[in-house]
Amino acid sequence: MIDQSDLLGDERCTVHNPKEICQILSDLAKNKAVINLSFNQGRDQCLSTVIAVDGDRDTIYLDIGIDEGFNRRLVESNHVIFSKNEGIRISWASPKVTEVRLKDGAAMKIAVPKNLIRLQRREFFRLNTPVVNPIKCSIPYTNPINPDDDALIELTVIDISLGGIGTILNGPLHPALEVGASFAGCKMDLPKEGVVTPSLSVRNIKELTTRLGEVKYRIGLQFAEQSRSDQKMIQHYTFQLEREALVIAKSR
Repeated sequence: MIDQSDLLGDERCTVHNPKEICQILSDLAKNKAVINLSFNQGRDQCLSTVIAVDGDRDTIYLDIGIDEGFNRRLVESNHVIFSKNEGIRISWASPKVTEVRLKDGAAMKIAVPKNLIRLQRREFFRLNTPVVNPIKCSIPYTNPINPDDDALIELTVIDISLGGIGTILNGPLHPALEVGASFAGCKMDLPKEGVVTPSLSVRNIKELTTRLGEVKYRIGLQFAEQSRSDQKMIQHYTFQLEREALVIAKSR
């Protein structure tokens, strides 16, 4: 059976208790942790810090920028993702941001989230990709014995992060796939974004056996090189997945 324990999306990563959520956010304020804000499908981003958490009033206050045009787009947005990316990864979403005036100046106000994702186990936040119509990763391979024997190794992508992808290979393990191997010109068609062609290196390989006795291979690949356009598309796609994951968590 495929081990799903290392994939994001289970309840162990989601905090629902209001007091615990307020405590986590208060710790962010105390430590002046840098928070990334992402909205407008990931096209607008900025950095902020939590100023204060008022659990009794269901309110969080954060720093706001000085760019009035940017602040207007932020306030008009109906879905903003907040995330702390260093160390323990913390992420939550807000449907509404309000600009307010505090004693020390302008700030943004949001409601305490109903749930919050807290992930410590990974350097990068990993998100499950769709099971229906899964993304395929095509890896070009040249036979060293016969250079004219070009072929493609096709893997099914099961999770993605800004650092790399997790894939599944059905059937025998291709001899070119070994830990440390690197491949240039790989291709993935990301829904609503387009085709990216990063270079990938194999980080780990794990043999898995399903309940029916079928042997599969879980292969983790790291992005070795990416163009700026590829980085942008991967970032936008992970934003889509993160937003969907937060919506699902909210509905539970």
